[in-house]
Amino acid sequence: MSPLLRTLLVGCLLLPVTAAAQGASRLERIKSTHAITIAFAEDAAPFSFRGEGGQPAGYSVDLCQRVVAGIQAQLKLDKLDITWVGASTPERLKLVAAGKADLECGITTHTLRRQEQVEFSLPVFVDGGGVLVAKGSPIVGLPGLDGRKVAVVRGTTTGAHLEEALKKRSAAAQLVPAEDRKSAMAMLDHGEVDAYAGDRGVLIGQAMSTKTRTPEWTLLELQFSYEPYAFAMPRGDPALRLAVNRALAGIYRTRQIEDVYGRWLGRFGPPPPLVQAMFLLNQIPE
Repeated sequence: MSPLLRTLLVGCLLLPVTAAAQGASRLERIKSTHAITIAFAEDAAPFSFRGEGGQPAGYSVDLCQRVVAGIQAQLKLDKLDITWVGASTPERLKLVAAGKADLECGITTHTLRRQEQVEFSLPVFVDGGGVLVAKGSPIVGLPGLDGRKVAVVRGTTTGAHLEEALKKRSAAAQLVPAEDRKSAMAMLDHGEVDAYAGDRGVLIGQAMSTKTRTPEWTLLELQFSYEPYAFAMPRGDPALRLAVNRALAGIYRTRQIEDVYGRWLGRFGPPPPLVQAMFLLNQIPE
């Protein structure tokens, strides 16, 4: 954990800030300081990760940078500096809920339970839960996971969704928690688990970019959950939420989203129908 993240998390515990107290002045503070703090996922390529030189990169990060540019234009600022804080999903949500980050960019699924703690932007992507196995594995579907060990990243929605999907098929797997996606992939590569479950787009990105002992992987032809990604923000801040959504709607209306998708996800093929529908539905007029 970086010193900056450790300091921020300690601040979350020692100096809790109520949403009502921080909400009224957050956008004004951003305007007065010409600065915004964004928590991002460090290991969720191709959506959000550390790229060349350790700099944040990916589909979600690219989109977040365009949102910041939109906020800068709305506030008529000559500059708006970004402080990036790399953290896991639970840590990012904790930072945002405590007001230690103004925005969160990653692969965070918008759920009603999470909405009790943070606000969410318009959707930024739609994915679903998938399962990665070594090529040649006898596992071919969800029932094949019955009695198997499956790695899931701690603090994500994957575990609960997978257990629910298996229960409907009268099956059960032994879920093995991993601290991060790199650890989960290593478990699968070393045979410590039989499969690795996560969001399909991230699993594809890991299989294509991670150097492992196993030469080839198979993403099973199944989807066991619905994962609508959105950017998290502190609760009780309608001005910031409107500024973020106004920027996102503009990105959709001007079709900049197609450039973002093509740059980071185009190698996987054109946007699936559900993602195309999301792009269209979020072209909210001024």
